[in-house]
Amino acid sequence: VPTRPIACLQLAGLCLLLFGASPAPSPAPKPFTPPSLVLISLDTTRSDHLHCYGYPLPTSPALDRLASEGILFENAITQAVNTGPSHATIFTGLLPMGHGVRFNGVPLSVEFETLATLLAKAGYRNGAFVSGYTLIASQCGLQRGFEVYDDQIKEDRRAGETVDRALAWLKSLSSEKPYFLFLHLFDPHGKYDPPAGFAEKFRTGKYDPIPSADLIPEYQRLELPGGGISRDPLDYISRYDGEIAYADSQIARLLAQVGEKTVVIFTSDHGETLVESDYYFSHGARHSEEAHRVPLIIRAPGLSLKGKRIGGLATLADVLPTALTLLEQPLPRRLAGRSLIPFAQIGAVSPGSAAISEGRAASMNLDGRRLSFPPRGLIFSAHGDRYKLIDYPTSGGSFYQLFDLVDDRGEKHPTYGAEAARKSPVYQALDLYRVSGRTPEPPELDEEAKKKLRSLGYVN
Repeated sequence: VPTRPIACLQLAGLCLLLFGASPAPSPAPKPFTPPSLVLISLDTTRSDHLHCYGYPLPTSPALDRLASEGILFENAITQAVNTGPSHATIFTGLLPMGHGVRFNGVPLSVEFETLATLLAKAGYRNGAFVSGYTLIASQCGLQRGFEVYDDQIKEDRRAGETVDRALAWLKSLSSEKPYFLFLHLFDPHGKYDPPAGFAEKFRTGKYDPIPSADLIPEYQRLELPGGGISRDPLDYISRYDGEIAYADSQIARLLAQVGEKTVVIFTSDHGETLVESDYYFSHGARHSEEAHRVPLIIRAPGLSLKGKRIGGLATLADVLPTALTLLEQPLPRRLAGRSLIPFAQIGAVSPGSAAISEGRAASMNLDGRRLSFPPRGLIFSAHGDRYKLIDYPTSGGSFYQLFDLVDDRGEKHPTYGAEAARKSPVYQALDLYRVSGRTPEPPELDEEAKKKLRSLGYVN
């Protein structure tokens, strides 16, 4: 008869044979840490002056690399051709009619959630570093949700200083929490004045002289050494390209710091009309393709679409939902924009949508017609896959231009009149947008604000 200890051992062995050994407890899974986000806005940058968008000159080597590592949207359209309203759309995913910022100098209302407030609630460390007067907190209202909103500027500051401050903030962060960095660089905005050596490399090409120096905005005019104002477009365009190239060199510094595991979104608030019409070296009061088309490049870890170019219409209202999707954050309800990631995966944004844009109205001569507008006037446009309709609500009623952008990419041969406008496939979208809101109130500006905005070409 076995003794009691031996019997107990035999019983234990039998249990192991029948039921197996109890598994060791598995280690607790590590909590999910969402990636960090860097959102870069390069002010006044038309997409067709970046090399990765087909520009023949090497203005954007850092952005070219970013595009080769991520995805590039070929037809991104801004919702506003002024800085404040456009950035309000980027940060809210709403059209200007929805968020209420229709002019520079109107701060976004505190009633709206922004990309920064949403990510702050999700545990992100948020820092913003801006370079232009129109994005200081008192002018734009975008500072909510940021623990650092660096806007200590008079009118503007160069990209190098802004990037220095952003890099210092990044180095101060711990790795325990994700961060959201918003970087706004102002350099391509007029007056075009890049650092020495940046404009000279882009002095190629030949242009007809500008008919009169009076057509050049006062804040943009370049004085000649012997007196007078330069009317050579190359003097201005080479400087504009130089500003882009300089900003690109500073973006390279930032991208080297943030690494490949960070989501990076690069875009612009609007473009710039150079010599395509009699609206020289400016933006804000015209709806040309040069003002509407902006770059949109996205690089994200795990997004296996390196170097892909995505066709179809994208908009700046799509930036917020796209960013939140990449960060695996829930989307707010009632957004005007949509996440672009599903479209990127199939190679193109689905046709059939219309991109709505608006901008301030200023008296103008248009194809031999003098257009005047009531106070608080705005110009509206709807951009479809092929057609673009512009509505000029003049003091005498709406004046329409319709363009076929397939047969007339340069917008040289518009069709005029309300009848043609109403037959266009984008008229309904524009009409619904116009009748869905009230006439906007302009900002009440003090004399100092007026002076600074006038120096940037924003006060008529």
